[in-house]
Amino acid sequence: MNNLNAIKARKPFNNNFSMTQVKFIKSINLPTVMEITVGSEFDTPYVLTKNDRWEYERLGTTHVNIFDLDRTSNKLLKVLSVKYADSHMSPLAKSFIYVKKIFQELDDINFQSFSNWLEVKANSNRNSGYFEIKAITKYLIRMGFPGFDIDDDEKLARIAVPNTANPFLRYQDTENTMPSHLKSLIIKRLVEFSTDDGLELLSDTELKNLSVLALSYAAGPRPMQFSVMTGKAIKCIAYNAQTKLMRYQMSVPIAKQGRVSVESTKIALSQEIGLIIDSYKNRFGIKDDDPLYPYVKNKHKSDALSVQLHKSLNDALFFIQSDENKRSIIENRKNCPTYTLYDFRHNIGHSMAMLNASAEEIAAVLGHSSLVAAQNYIMATPELSLLKYKALGENPVWKNMIGLLLTGYSVDEADWNGHTVSGMLKGQFIKRIGGCGRHQDKCHLQKIRSCYGCFYFRPFKNPSKHEVVLEIITDELLDTVQISNDSGDKNNPLIDTATQTKNEIEMVINRLNGGLL
Repeated sequence: MNNLNAIKARKPFNNNFSMTQVKFIKSINLPTVMEITVGSEFDTPYVLTKNDRWEYERLGTTHVNIFDLDRTSNKLLKVLSVKYADSHMSPLAKSFIYVKKIFQELDDINFQSFSNWLEVKANSNRNSGYFEIKAITKYLIRMGFPGFDIDDDEKLARIAVPNTANPFLRYQDTENTMPSHLKSLIIKRLVEFSTDDGLELLSDTELKNLSVLALSYAAGPRPMQFSVMTGKAIKCIAYNAQTKLMRYQMSVPIAKQGRVSVESTKIALSQEIGLIIDSYKNRFGIKDDDPLYPYVKNKHKSDALSVQLHKSLNDALFFIQSDENKRSIIENRKNCPTYTLYDFRHNIGHSMAMLNASAEEIAAVLGHSSLVAAQNYIMATPELSLLKYKALGENPVWKNMIGLLLTGYSVDEADWNGHTVSGMLKGQFIKRIGGCGRHQDKCHLQKIRSCYGCFYFRPFKNPSKHEVVLEIITDELLDTVQISNDSGDKNNPLIDTATQTKNEIEMVINRLNGGLL
């Protein structure tokens, strides 16, 4: 009874929050459940977020998160906990207390106070709670929480890290924040909408948003770089009338202009991204000397260009989701993850470093006028991180977590009346492995290889057909690894591509055999 009275007497909001922040928190939609990636059949798969006591079992340990702050702090804490669980292998457990205490101890809830807390923690060489608070800070930035600016994401990356003997903790701070299935989704949807049929389906706003996503994924420009790019920064430099193949080039502006003017670096863009940018320029009448992404004045609010680009980026990420995912997000059954332009920028630097790119190459793509930042990416990706990366790809829990996030449900072959999937693999004709629910008449992705990670794909329920595909892809993977090792190119990116394809096929087979599809 005393606990009930304490809850009733709880203050409606924390005095450390400004009224603008309180209003923002009230406007947030809290998902009804927090989903948990289970490691065994005894783990708790989810908790109801409306409760102020979250108790769940994970890997033989019982965790209890108690929300006994004011109502506003509780709601924000719950939202951040859901976001953390959505993008990590496990929810906030022991570190929950650190996240909870920061709302109680800080006089002002803003980026400066959070960064000061992280600096003090780093200087004391204590890593307990450091990485979790840093992750929470990133979510507040992505959410556009008052007191946290989009451009603070770059400052967050420069905050000191505690000295730790545990290399996994150090790698945790710099590792790629974008899961492989999201990158696969982006690539496939960009290819789909770069066709004439796909471009015609896009509204003006959807086309502009998709162009921002395409450039962010390919080159990772900062907001400032977006602001200085003109129409001629991206152009077609070669065209073959017979093959219809095109080569596009992008002039990368220097990320931070120094006193001495430096000529911009030229990098290649894929044909698909080039076609999307061309269509965007034609649709909006952008000439060579016009700003590629002009600042749009809004009479109701004065958002900076960086905020407008952030919105375009995340609107595009929502747009490329499957209809089922969109419904879940709209109905508040699923958290909608958000990313910043800096996340894509770090993804490029991280990925290039993982593939043994030189500091000069990374600096050229990112538009750096010095090698300092590029060398940091290289120093943060030791061989141990590569081992961890490979281990995640083979980990059954990880496979279960990302399994079939894109592939659609299975169907009986006799009941399917739409497009069917057949193709050649290693000289062998593979016939009717599934159906395809795509909207366009023609698919521009490679048949069979690209299907298992596509949400248009409806695998037929006979596992034997998919096992044949798995055997061929496995042989190809082994051949690729052997050739790469013999040639001295052990970090061949084709190995990761083949590994991901193999994993996607295995997930389909396992879930068909388990009756989960």
